[in-house]
Order: sequence, then structure tokens, then C-alpha cells
Amino acid sequence: MNKKHLLIQKAFIYPKPKEKPKLEGYTYNEESGYWVSDRDFLPYVMDKRRPKPQTKKADVETGEDQKGE
Repeated sequence: MNKKHLLIQKAFIYPKPKEKPKLEGYTYNEESGYWVSDRDFLPYVMDKRRPKPQTKKADVETGEDQKGE
């Protein structure tokens, strides 16, 4: 009898993000701990051209907005 644990059986499988960040033109600054633009030295998170974060509905950390669980 090789049953999976109840938590594993009932776990919600989240889809992987569709788009990975494009970090060409950025360098990781180890001292600061974040990616910066090679062009203007601004942090990646300040770049208006970067992909926007996913909505709360797709929040992998808490899943609190997943309906029907």
C-alpha cells in the first residue's frame, strides 16, 4: 500500500509563470543585492519596460484568493 500523504493528495498545483524576466542589459549588483541597468544604473524594478507582476489571483505564496479550496 503506497498511498501519498493527504496534504500531497490535496495540494493545489500552481502553474509556472508564463514569462521569465529578460535580464539582458542588466547586471546583478552583489553589494546592493539587486539587478541594475547597464545603461542608466537604475534598479530593474524601476524599469517601466519590464513585465508587470502577476495579479493577486495568481499569487503562489499564499493562494488565499484561489476559489473553491
